[in-house]
Amino acid sequence: MVAACWVPIVGYGPHDYALSPLPLFHSYALNVSVLAPLATGASEYVMERYSPGECLRLLRTEGITFFPGVPTMFHYLLHELGDEELRAETLRVCVSAGAIMPAMLNEDFERATSVTLLDGYGITETSTMVTQSWPTGARPMGSCGLPVPGSAVRIVEPGSDRDVAPGERGELIVRGPHVMLGYHAREKETAEALRNGWYHTGDEAISDENGYLTITGRIKELIIRGGENIAPFEVEQVVSQHKAIFDCAVVGRPHAELGEVPVLFAVPVQGEEIDPEDVRRFCHEQLSSFKVPAEIHVVDDIPKTGSGKIKRHELAERLPTSAPPAQSGS
Repeated sequence: MVAACWVPIVGYGPHDYALSPLPLFHSYALNVSVLAPLATGASEYVMERYSPGECLRLLRTEGITFFPGVPTMFHYLLHELGDEELRAETLRVCVSAGAIMPAMLNEDFERATSVTLLDGYGITETSTMVTQSWPTGARPMGSCGLPVPGSAVRIVEPGSDRDVAPGERGELIVRGPHVMLGYHAREKETAEALRNGWYHTGDEAISDENGYLTITGRIKELIIRGGENIAPFEVEQVVSQHKAIFDCAVVGRPHAELGEVPVLFAVPVQGEEIDPEDVRRFCHEQLSSFKVPAEIHVVDDIPKTGSGKIKRHELAERLPTSAPPAQSGS
């Protein structure tokens, strides 16, 4: 990955001084924050734990040139920045991976900081990066870029392995020298994941006509409401644009008639109150009616892993045991 991604695509090298806020027990951090600086001779400042205020101070005072993170970190950093200028004169590029980067967050960050924020997609089973955005050429916001050199990808119909057309959603599968040999002492799981030389990621993706990939969620996380598929990330991307909402997540709740309905957990912006009906109206303006959350719960935080992925199972456990029926038209 250092030779295929960080050096040729991001331009990482001995001239760089990286700031790493990533937890080193994740493969993303092990790769970009341990192996990459050792292999290239770059310098690095490792934060003991991520704090947006401390991160901003270090970016301004330490001569940092390269900043890898996860979407949540850039979201918090942007909130910490507020109306201030970044004033990190040496920072040349940021990279996001570990979780889906909303297009609006990417746009807002680059507009506010005038620093390029490259999005990539990687998983532990493929030694991290599968795709990566390049700092040159076309870069569709919301896309995680193109396959890194040596990485072959396909988007297939789940269950049939039929390649889908550009613009159609399917499961992303990967082949290449970076794919694992298997799960240790787990033959059944290995056989399910590795089939005919391809690793089946379980991630839903879509490709445009130029080959730029966009991850739309986990196939197992799809909410099926009355036969209609709802990707939680699609709803979250809309809800996060509401002026009163700082962070959010969507999970499915079992429903006697519809099978499942989407439920929203939302963290308010400091000093703001969330009006559920206003949020629903906001969603109706941008989403099909069946995708509008049937319930809205205001919470203090959204539980996430160290790499920024939402812990949806923990949110599902917070749901009340009895649920109101889904509202008509929502």
